[in-house]
Amino acid sequence: MIWLSERRPDAYGLGEPRMSTVSTRHSRPPARGDHRPAGASAVRWGREVPAAIRSLGALANADYADIVTATIDVAPGRTLDELIDATLKDVPRGLPVFVTIVQRAFLGLRLELRPSPDHLLGWRIADRGENWIRIEAASWFLTGHVVMQIDERELSFASFVRYDRRLAALVWPAISLIHRQVALTLARSAVQAL
Repeated sequence: MIWLSERRPDAYGLGEPRMSTVSTRHSRPPARGDHRPAGASAVRWGREVPAAIRSLGALANADYADIVTATIDVAPGRTLDELIDATLKDVPRGLPVFVTIVQRAFLGLRLELRPSPDHLLGWRIADRGENWIRIEAASWFLTGHVVMQIDERELSFASFVRYDRRLAALVWPAISLIHRQVALTLARSAVQAL
C-alpha cells in the first residue's frame, strides 16, 4: 500500500490523490503536519529537468521534457542494471504489455519486441555511464529519449520528446498523461527495489 502524502477533497469526502508526492514506505499516515514518515522516499514529477540530466538526454530541441525523481534515504546497494531488472520485475504484470501497445499503436514507435541486451522495454540503449542509461525510440512523427540516473540521494527518470511532424503536438499531450503515471509507477517500484 502506498500512502499518499496530500489529498484534495472530492464530492464524497474521500479525497483524490495528488500526483506530485507519495511515500513508498508501508506504514500508517504520519501525524498532521508531517509530510512523510522518517526513512520514506518521496516521488515527484516535474517539468524542470536539471542541466546535468538534460545533457545526457542528447535530444536537440526537445518540445517536451519532464522528470520523475525519487529522493532516496539510503545509498543504493545495487548497480543501475540490477536496479532496472528488479524494478521491471516489481511492476504490475500487465504494465509493460500495456505500455508497448500504447507506444506502438498511438505513437507508432519502432520497438524491438524480442528481448535483447541492446534494448530495454523495446527501446534501443543508445548510451550509458556508470550510474545512468539513455534509451531512444522514434516513429515517423516524433522521437523520444529517456534517461535513467541514480546517485547517493536521488533516482531520476527524465523524458524528452521532439515533435518531428505537427501530428505529434496533437497526440503527445494526451499520451503524456499515461506516460506520467507509468514513470511514477516505475520510480516507486525502483525505490522499493533498493
